[in-house]
Amino acid sequence: MKAKCGLATKRRRSRCATAILAARYGSPRHGNKDDPLDELVFIVLSQMTTHHAFNRVFARVKARLPNWEGALGLGVNRFRLLIAEAGLSYVKAPRLLRLFETLRSDFGKVTLEPLRLMTDDAAEHYLTGLPGVGVKTARCVMMYSLARQVLPVDTHVWRVAKRLGLLEEDIPYPRVHAALDEVVASADRYAFHVNAISFGRELCLPRGPRCEACPLLRLCPFGRLRLESAARVRLPTSRAARPRRSARARRSR
Repeated sequence: MKAKCGLATKRRRSRCATAILAARYGSPRHGNKDDPLDELVFIVLSQMTTHHAFNRVFARVKARLPNWEGALGLGVNRFRLLIAEAGLSYVKAPRLLRLFETLRSDFGKVTLEPLRLMTDDAAEHYLTGLPGVGVKTARCVMMYSLARQVLPVDTHVWRVAKRLGLLEEDIPYPRVHAALDEVVASADRYAFHVNAISFGRELCLPRGPRCEACPLLRLCPFGRLRLESAARVRLPTSRAARPRRSARARRSR
């Protein structure tokens, strides 16, 4: 059982981890978009699919439609076929069309540009009120497209943070954003997020993580414990612990 560490230790660990990962991966954008509505659609398409698939679908949709108003003209069935490769199109297509209708009703056209004038709290509140938009998606839009110092917690960030001991093992997902906001400094949040994604895809895998090659091993209780446990399993059995031969087996030699 891993010992819990205090807030000051978590903050120091997050600063060190952020610097090490940034040096290794260079803080890539992962294809995310400058336009906030493009980014929102990109994130919705990315849900429950591979990054190769949703990148292809996003490029195809942008080539087909001059703007997102055009999706409303297609109707749900044709739009669903257009995004089918991204998976769950029967959910994503009607959700996106409802979202576009909401934006047109609120702002007079299908846009998220008014968010640029909102505070962080107001922008997050507005975005999470849209159909199918949670805190992680809202913060991706804010971080990538509005340059806000927020920290979206996706599956990679959550896994890396838990293994580093920045989050408690039993923390429920609704509390992870607030918990990591306390730990990761505002100026580090972009770098922590994007590099944790790269790290989670390359080394800190959900199953079979490559702890032996990990640049964060000295900071990671999970990795050290895992390697120590593996080393104990590989230790040769001592002579005293070996099973004794039966008398009959010894006589037969």
